Amino acid sequence: MDIWFILRFIFLTFLIILGVFFFTFFVVLRIVRRYYKFPIPAFMTRLIDNPIRRKFIQKPETVAKRMNLEPGMIVVEIGPGKGSYTKSLAKSVLPDGKVYAIDIQESIIKRLKKRIEKEKIENIIPKIDDAYNLSLEDESVDRVLMIACLPEIPDPIRVLKEIKRVLKPNGLVSLSEMLPDPDYPRRKTEKKWAKKAGFELDAQFGNWFIYQLNFKKM
Repeated sequence: MDIWFILRFIFLTFLIILGVFFFTFFVVLRIVRRYYKFPIPAFMTRLIDNPIRRKFIQKPETVAKRMNLEPGMIVVEIGPGKGSYTKSLAKSVLPDGKVYAIDIQESIIKRLKKRIEKEKIENIIPKIDDAYNLSLEDESVDRVLMIACLPEIPDPIRVLKEIKRVLKPNGLVSLSEMLPDPDYPRRKTEKKWAKKAGFELDAQFGNWFIYQLNFKKM
């Protein structure tokens, strides 16, 4: 028998087994996450926020551009991870704008503080905060960004209502999701959450695999 045929057969079999394993793992994890919500561990952000994603799939510059940012704006990012998208937001609102990078996990905020200190970025303000009760004044924020974060939270509608409270009358909240996130919701699900919280769709981008939705106050 041709040795190359055997090698190809072994390689194909390996790929099939690997694919079945990851598919099973994804399905089980999605079931678990449906009934037990918890923040993604800090170490997982390094896997999620990888160079391939940032360069080819979900570019930080593109995400920021879609939010119609302007110099001087006040922006909030809930769930900033490593801060790659936070940096793009901060650059877009220079020279006088600020970005509040908010997370409930102290480890993520500590790591982000070290990064911005090292890179000498002065208009990013990392802070530990509760998305249900943001320590921000009413109608004090121009834009809010949440990437693969809202569906992790047990009560997403309550979070959106809190975001509505801090947004200015002409403010926007931008939600972005991507497969294979185990918490990935369909577009219509996030649109339903937003409507119940008092938002209406302003713009949408992407496809079934990855999307970004902008909402404004009704």
